[in-house]
Amino acid sequence: MTDEPKVADIMEKKVVTIDLDKNAQDAANEMTKKDVDSLVVMKEEAAVGIITEKDLISKVIADGLDPKKVVVRDVMSTPLITIRPQATVRQAAELMVEYEIRRVLVSDGTGGISGIVTAGDLAKTVAKQRSFSEETVSAVSQLEVSPSRGPYQ
Repeated sequence: MTDEPKVADIMEKKVVTIDLDKNAQDAANEMTKKDVDSLVVMKEEAAVGIITEKDLISKVIADGLDPKKVVVRDVMSTPLITIRPQATVRQAAELMVEYEIRRVLVSDGTGGISGIVTAGDLAKTVAKQRSFSEETVSAVSQLEVSPSRGPYQ
């Protein structure tokens, strides 16, 4: 038996959702209101995709589209990449690398979603294992480099 942490140990259980027929403006507003960078897209009771800040920037804003006229279903990312709660954190990291994604949804085994694991969650877990301070882990996991704040000015 391994001491390696499980996905269930680090996942965020509060998954924020949006209906696939809402518009991109609604998605951005919900992300801002809930202080998240992604929303699980729902069709009735089923998760069918995910929409991220990156999706909004690259598929709506960068293309000069009106976010009030763009429907979430047209810019969401699919297919959903999922993992079981009993999987290891290493397996979650491997999925992220394989699919070049920063979030993996946690499947409850019955078709539902019971949580989400982000690259930031993985960074915090690894840092704790290596005894980095909580302040350092928090700062790194929330680091955002933008042209106005980054080293390339």
